[in-house]
Amino acid sequence: MSKHEGKLQQNITLIEAIAFSIGQIIGTGIFLKPTAIFQATHSTGISLLVWLAAGVITLCTALTIAEVASYKPMIGGITSYVNEYNGKTLGFLSGWFFSILNNPGTLAANTIATATFISAVLPMNNVQIKVCAFIILWGLSLSQMFSVKGTMRFQLLGAVIQAAPIAIVVILGLLNGANANTINLSLIGDPNSPGASLGIALLGAMWVYDGWQATANLGEEMVNPKRDFPKAIFYSISFLIILFLAFNFVGFKLIPAQELLNSQNIGANISEKLFGQHGVLLMTILMVICSTFTMNAEIVQATRDVLYQARQNNLIGAKWIRHIHPKTDTPINAIIFQGILSTIVMLTGTFESISLLIIFFIWIFILFVLWDVFKLRKQKEIQRSFSTPLFPITPIIGILGGLFMLLSAVSSNPMNFVVGLIVILMGFPIYYYCHNVLYKGEKPVE
Repeated sequence: MSKHEGKLQQNITLIEAIAFSIGQIIGTGIFLKPTAIFQATHSTGISLLVWLAAGVITLCTALTIAEVASYKPMIGGITSYVNEYNGKTLGFLSGWFFSILNNPGTLAANTIATATFISAVLPMNNVQIKVCAFIILWGLSLSQMFSVKGTMRFQLLGAVIQAAPIAIVVILGLLNGANANTINLSLIGDPNSPGASLGIALLGAMWVYDGWQATANLGEEMVNPKRDFPKAIFYSISFLIILFLAFNFVGFKLIPAQELLNSQNIGANISEKLFGQHGVLLMTILMVICSTFTMNAEIVQATRDVLYQARQNNLIGAKWIRHIHPKTDTPINAIIFQGILSTIVMLTGTFESISLLIIFFIWIFILFVLWDVFKLRKQKEIQRSFSTPLFPITPIIGILGGLFMLLSAVSSNPMNFVVGLIVILMGFPIYYYCHNVLYKGEKPVE
């Protein structure tokens, strides 16, 4: 390694990895999605079961991928495992999807959402919202250029700030016995198509739990990834299953059914019931905070995806992108690269279109990795440091849940699937140029 080249350090602890996972998952979805799920089921009890089912599927999927990660922890997360165990071509498609499509689209959408939440407190027009979003995106990106350890400590603080107010709201809501509503366990959704209603509800809940896979990108930087990654996944998701269930229970307890059906933000409604008009402002501020810390974690994930792609020589300018700053040991160039991509998506306003395309392919690549655990189990010479609990039941639950997500998404909008597939396949000319012209004969950087 050149004296002018830094190195990612293995200094992320278990508690920081747990906080990172919690911070990535707790965005604004928990405040906005409960209404859509209730509208699909028309039953508070069934809605709670949907939240539980989504949490169990997420946990089973994550624990299975934790076993795959235990064989060889890497920074590329899902993409690195697709590449390692399913071939470089499929690995490139996964990396192209996450680095060029998913991550910039998600970051742009969340940046605009955060600025929009701020505009509820500090009124702004559309141009000012985009300027605010630009400042937030690059402010967080700049902060990550100085220290990975500092970023993780900031995320640890964020996880506490995100989870603690929700927990306080839950406790106060449980103690509040005034005008409590009963929990209805009957399914009153669309009587002609109850399965479709449940499918829509489960898709919504799974979207809220999404983001856990970002923790897999920290493998190379954890102090003890083979031990800590499975623990971080289990503790964070288990905690959030309980927290999300309790938050929904309190909402259903305090808010009448008819009001729930017309709600735009169940979090604001709960806070208003508990704290009066000031509660709406408090919940808006909490949503800004949650969205900001989620973005911070998303930038970490996006940077590692880009860095892994550059190490595999899958991007034009790979040598520049994969450079690690020798003084800070941070991937400054990768942060700049993903920041530019996110800014372009944000300014062009294409993030809404991208968000409609990505859900299909997230689960396609996750399903490949879930199946890998069965292949790796047959290779006796490969030693694993973590075994998926209740194998093979756990991975089967993850696979069935993933297939359900995939089929539901495709059937709901097949044209978006086709368009998304075309966009992903457009990466092949870049792959050919990089490997047959630009970096011909060069091996990937480990």
